Amino acid sequence: MRTRLVHLALGGLLVALPLAGRASAQQDTLVFGNSQRSMVTRTELQATLDTLQQVINSPGYSQALKANKQAEADVIKERLTDGDFHTGDLISVAVVGDPGLSGTYQVSADRTITIVGGEEITVKGILRSELQDYMTQQFKVFVRDPMVRTTSAIRISIFGAVGKPGFVQAPATALLSDVLMTSAGGVSNNMKEEKSTIKRGDKIVVDGEQFKKALHSGMTLDQLNVEAGDEITVGTKPATGLFFRVIGVVSALTSIVWLGYITHVW
Repeated sequence: MRTRLVHLALGGLLVALPLAGRASAQQDTLVFGNSQRSMVTRTELQATLDTLQQVINSPGYSQALKANKQAEADVIKERLTDGDFHTGDLISVAVVGDPGLSGTYQVSADRTITIVGGEEITVKGILRSELQDYMTQQFKVFVRDPMVRTTSAIRISIFGAVGKPGFVQAPATALLSDVLMTSAGGVSNNMKEEKSTIKRGDKIVVDGEQFKKALHSGMTLDQLNVEAGDEITVGTKPATGLFFRVIGVVSALTSIVWLGYITHVW
């Protein structure tokens, strides 16, 4: 059975298709949902990619929407081909009954981890949702029928309207909202969700509308296709009328003081 990720995606598509003749502003409201699980599977990603491709190839949607969905499709294609693990990510492995093999390992530039004994294991092409089963197979070389538990953390940066901007290692299964509240020290009162983004270099992975929905629907970093090196920028509200009034008062007082000084001198 497909999960909520695919259901919402297909549901949104089916609702939007009959509206193809309407204005592009209405067409651009098509939004894809999220999975009930904290990590999406390869099947779910492929199903979402197929749905996105239908939108991109359809004549019933605006070019702006198609461009947006093409960017989403490119990110998913990259995940399906290259996997989720990149330089600097952390992978924690717990092997039940064998603490000597357990540990936290950092992904190298060639997308491998080096476990106890110097053995290298490649993680290129592996999704986070596949990691536990994959590592279980890898550790069969050392342990018969191993019981393996895995977690992973993503190396990202967070800037903007947060208490502690900078670089963090955040769990891939963490909610976006939790990452902002814990790793980044909380958000400022002047945060503006619609101005917030997640970028990969100069490419926007999650725009303001998606960012807001992710916060309120409880989406994880994995569900948002976040990978190592991505930058979360929390937007700020423009200065209010009160701010400008205060600045005006300060400016006026400064002028009065300066005028008094000039008068006194002369």
